[in-house]
Amino acid sequence: MMRIGSIVIAFGVACGNAPRAAAPSTVDLEARAAAFVDAYTSSSPILLSDGRVVFVSTRDGLPAIYVGDAAHPSAAPKKLPGPNDRVSGVRVLPGEQTALFVSDHDADGNFHVFRVELDGSGFTDLTPAPELHRDPPAVSREVPDLFAFSAHTMTDATTHVFVQRLGGAPRDLYSDQGSGFLRAVSPDGTHAIYERFLSDESQLVFAIDLADGVAARVYPPDGEIAAIGDAQFAPDGQSIYLSSEARGRPARVLRIDASTARELARYDETTAPNASVGGLEVSPKGDQVAIEIDAGDHLEVRVVDAQLAHPRTAELGLVSGGLGPYRADGAQLAATITRPDAPTDVFAIDSATLRLIPLRDDPRAGLDAPRPTATIDHVAAFDGKSIPVNVYLPPAASSHKLPTLVWVHGGPSGSAPIGWSYMMGFWSSMGFAVIAPNIRGSSGFGFDYMAADDAGKRGDALRDMESVNRWLRAQPWCDGDRIVIAGISYGGYMTLLALGKQPSLWRAGIDGSGMSNLKTMEQLEDQQVRVFDETEFGQLGTKDGDALLERWSPLTYVGAVTSPVFVYQGVHDPITPQGEADQIVTALQRRKIPVEYMLVENEGHGVTRRDNKIAFLVRTYRFVAAQLGL
Repeated sequence: MMRIGSIVIAFGVACGNAPRAAAPSTVDLEARAAAFVDAYTSSSPILLSDGRVVFVSTRDGLPAIYVGDAAHPSAAPKKLPGPNDRVSGVRVLPGEQTALFVSDHDADGNFHVFRVELDGSGFTDLTPAPELHRDPPAVSREVPDLFAFSAHTMTDATTHVFVQRLGGAPRDLYSDQGSGFLRAVSPDGTHAIYERFLSDESQLVFAIDLADGVAARVYPPDGEIAAIGDAQFAPDGQSIYLSSEARGRPARVLRIDASTARELARYDETTAPNASVGGLEVSPKGDQVAIEIDAGDHLEVRVVDAQLAHPRTAELGLVSGGLGPYRADGAQLAATITRPDAPTDVFAIDSATLRLIPLRDDPRAGLDAPRPTATIDHVAAFDGKSIPVNVYLPPAASSHKLPTLVWVHGGPSGSAPIGWSYMMGFWSSMGFAVIAPNIRGSSGFGFDYMAADDAGKRGDALRDMESVNRWLRAQPWCDGDRIVIAGISYGGYMTLLALGKQPSLWRAGIDGSGMSNLKTMEQLEDQQVRVFDETEFGQLGTKDGDALLERWSPLTYVGAVTSPVFVYQGVHDPITPQGEADQIVTALQRRKIPVEYMLVENEGHGVTRRDNKIAFLVRTYRFVAAQLGL
């Protein structure tokens, strides 16, 4: 084993003797990878009354907070002080002088709440102890020093809700034996919205009195089951807007009386009947509600009035992303947008015209190279369902057959939205077709589709991968002998499972932070995540559940794996503990299967740091190129 910086390189079995032409040098690959990684993202904008915009960007290698001038989008923004770790969950307090955010050390999931003034002063850890998985804070619109947040420990699913004032200590106000999340605080700071997670399909919304911690159920009514996309207070604090889904009806936005739980207004999404309704943003005057429509592989935005009537659609084109808060005067709405040909960036949407307005104009060197074309295709599944597939082809794709990388998204109940990414850009520049399928289990394509891979139906998702593979081999641009499967998190898990169950279909695999043994995963993972995994995979400790967990664990089929595997793992991963990677690497090495193990000391779940992203791209490409004889 050899250590370079913070990256541990474990040398496994040799990578075989595949013939190949002269390969690019490591220096050349690093330079190319750096160009794409350095085509950084900007996201999570907050529009200030004075024309500034607060946002998060990876322009210096890690997500950090910046303040820019919306009227001069090409002027360099100011970076605010923060920890040498990723930041997220930025909120600006009333008065627009102070920002709150969360950050964890080496992506270990133990987030702290920090404060920093927008002039760059006052950087402070507001929650130095104890170690907890804290969610981003919720703030009120009227009380300048009040915030609240939910938190839990990794080994206990119990959720605690804390209330805190600047300069004071957090007060543990409310506890829930199950998994949950604090969504919002009322404008006057007297109540909060709390969401309890029962499963992917079932959540409950409560209003918590922040004086005494008493919680009252708001939605759904007793006896009904619904999934909640978001919940926010109206400006007067007397009603709550929430988005929900349930089997047998369209995705819906409701306005509900906060005291009586009586329904006051309703909007049903019928334009995109299989889509989910995600985030909601309520204008400061309460005259508009902006709705994120998650159509699985792209974003749509509807704007309705206070009574959830007269919907208008923002003309965004084929994009993905999400919404941010309205500016204090309500004239603009913040948005994060990813287009197929450009990295994620920050925008405003004009409230009157719904016109999209760029907030930044930053040149990115990684975009100087020709960019791949992006399309959405559909593959016929074994049972007649349609599998949406994002296809990214290099500009010269028509001249010869291409090695193909199939990138499976995380989740399982996530999705692969259309859009540019550094990973896609790099692999395309190396001559690969990149395919991102939304196999069953993906969200945004209807409840039935999202639940179509749960528990005993996991094999149907695997059959979708077989259908995608068969479709690829029929495409004139695909080299059927050089198809690689890859992914991070659930995508890494599906990679390992496919390599064991479908060994003849895949030439190589890249497993990033994927689980290999579902029993040990549920035992050792963050116990709030386990609530969802029990629905997806099976309940540990029950006869039927244990049988399912063993049946669908990649380790069960490791004896059938014949293709080489690259395994990536962060040491501090709270979602997929390191033991999952250790087990699969050991099993593959015993069978003399070519395997390379990239174990990174300063990462958790996935890849967050610039240098690690570059190393991941370079090492996975060199590994795959050696196996494919490129």
